[in-house]
Amino acid sequence: MLNEERICIMTRMASYEAGEGKEDMPVKQYYRKDYVSYQMIRTLISSTISFGILFLFWGMYSMEKIMEQLAEMDLIQFGISILIKYVIFVVVYQVIAVIVYNRKYTKATAGMKKYHADIKRVIKLQEKEEKLQPAEEWE
Repeated sequence: MLNEERICIMTRMASYEAGEGKEDMPVKQYYRKDYVSYQMIRTLISSTISFGILFLFWGMYSMEKIMEQLAEMDLIQFGISILIKYVIFVVVYQVIAVIVYNRKYTKATAGMKKYHADIKRVIKLQEKEEKLQPAEEWE
């Protein structure tokens, strides 16, 4: 005999596995600290590449102005100002990464808790059904 409640729960679980679960399950393979740290390293690499590309575009755009002022420019001061801008750029990206990935981990944790609760519920319903089934067969 088919149990409608169990079928509904299993359908919800399958929907979760096909949708949000694809993102949540890999996230929950890590502890929160490890996951956020890993994502911060990835963010550091991508923000460094992004800053380099932006700096390159700015340099190409301002090439004429830079060439005119090159003789009278203090290169050490110019390098320090670029380094300060880089540090600010990376710190902003890291703060955003910590916030975003902590929220993502929290959301994945909540989704996985519901998923595991559904698994336990299906198992209990199945056990209950198995206990009733032999009694029905004897009648």
